[in-house]
Amino acid sequence: MTKTVRRTAPGIAAATLAGALLTGCASDENPTADGQRSGTPGASAASEEQGITVSRAGERERTTGDAETFTGDVEIVPLYEPNDASTGGAGRVTFQPGARTAWHSHPAGQRLIVTEGTGWIQQEGQDRITVSQGDVVWFEPGVKHWHGATAGEAMTHIAVQDTIDDSNAEWMEHVTDEQYLDQA
Repeated sequence: MTKTVRRTAPGIAAATLAGALLTGCASDENPTADGQRSGTPGASAASEEQGITVSRAGERERTTGDAETFTGDVEIVPLYEPNDASTGGAGRVTFQPGARTAWHSHPAGQRLIVTEGTGWIQQEGQDRITVSQGDVVWFEPGVKHWHGATAGEAMTHIAVQDTIDDSNAEWMEHVTDEQYLDQA
């Protein structure tokens, strides 16, 4: 008997997040097909031969947000990059209080999954919106926006976006302190 599973947009987003989180949290208790433990050297190579790639949390390099595209203390941990089969990429971004992106847009849109803390997002010409752990945000393609922590609390999110013509974002001017703190 065949069971058909119908996935809704929220279901797909949850499955994507779960897959991204599980990729970084694989257990060493389960052996691979060749009998090796998943955390031992050679396990990734064996998995890749089977069409599976595991990206270990300790192997992903943390970087500091570039001063040209961020204001304040920002840490970025890449989760996955586009490859031959997918144009999607994602990263975990942590903003310390007061930190934020510059104004920017994405040619294929962007999804944010807030995993810790409280932050602010804003589309140009619209009111600032507060987001918290568990919230999921979708920015339509080409929408000029910014996002970051609140003035008093850090915020971490997973940012997911696709690449079109070798670009996943168009970066613009910095968000001024006045724009950042404006309630309207």
